[in-house]
Amino acid sequence: MTKVLIISNKSDITSDFIVKQLKEKEIDFFRFNTDELTKTISCTLDLHKNSFILYDTIKKEKVNLAGITAVYFRRPELPIIEYDDLNRGEINLIQNEILFTLEGIYKLLRKAYWISPIYSIREAENKIFQLEVAKELNLKIPKSIVSNQYEDVNEFYSNCDENCIIKPIKSGVIEEENKSKVIYTNLLDKIPSSREQINSCPNFLQSHILKNGDVRVTMVGEKAFATMIHSQEDSKTKVDWRINQDFLKHTRIELPSDIHNKCVKLLRHLNLRFGAIDFVLDKNEEFIFLEINPNGQWAWIEKLTGYQISHEITNLLVNESF
Repeated sequence: MTKVLIISNKSDITSDFIVKQLKEKEIDFFRFNTDELTKTISCTLDLHKNSFILYDTIKKEKVNLAGITAVYFRRPELPIIEYDDLNRGEINLIQNEILFTLEGIYKLLRKAYWISPIYSIREAENKIFQLEVAKELNLKIPKSIVSNQYEDVNEFYSNCDENCIIKPIKSGVIEEENKSKVIYTNLLDKIPSSREQINSCPNFLQSHILKNGDVRVTMVGEKAFATMIHSQEDSKTKVDWRINQDFLKHTRIELPSDIHNKCVKLLRHLNLRFGAIDFVLDKNEEFIFLEINPNGQWAWIEKLTGYQISHEITNLLVNESF
């Protein structure tokens, strides 16, 4: 009998879509908001008794992880530790204890069916690795370089006719004391004259591709939900559609069969069961692979297009068919 564990945080709206599906299908589940561990959720992992209990003190619900058959791994976060009588070193110690407890829980669940396996997600998140795999699978990719060597960056920029974009290798999030901000993909107007600016950090440059639009392909197993994002209709989103995505037109499209097949192969190669894949549709109607987010957002796609992504994910958790 299927028993699903959702691993996320209390603010994750995307997980709410899965909860709704599980309730409608009357599938047993437990939502583990990891940011509530030591607050509203407690754990007791008794290895002698083979009893691994999570208890929700608000809902008065508990689950033995030994009975979990499938895991939907979304967006776990560490709890914020707020004790006035603790110094920073003690808080760090507690956070590390929680982190390694969570890692232990994930490993205890290793025999369950995961969407997607956590260590596969972590490996697949690296954009450099993704591009290399995509190239091996004969997906077209932009000219790309990662370098902190001034001469090499300059040469690449020149070879692209001084028409490049620069983007973060990771998430591009800058955490400040009371807020965070995001660095988006930007056109590179010129190479900084200061060598130090280039040498101080690896720089991720790609050739700038003139495009008809952007395509987000939400893969759930072998099922592809392809959406055209009409990014070229707004001057703010011509380079990076995420800047103003809520106001852009989204339309369903049918993927060419060869692109669909390569997306399936990409998931299998990366040992993923879900992936949010971004393509550029260039002026020649060619699909150019940009990246895959192995745990990307999809709820807004479902809302805007009517795609039944949550239904497909839930079916996969039950049927374990990919």
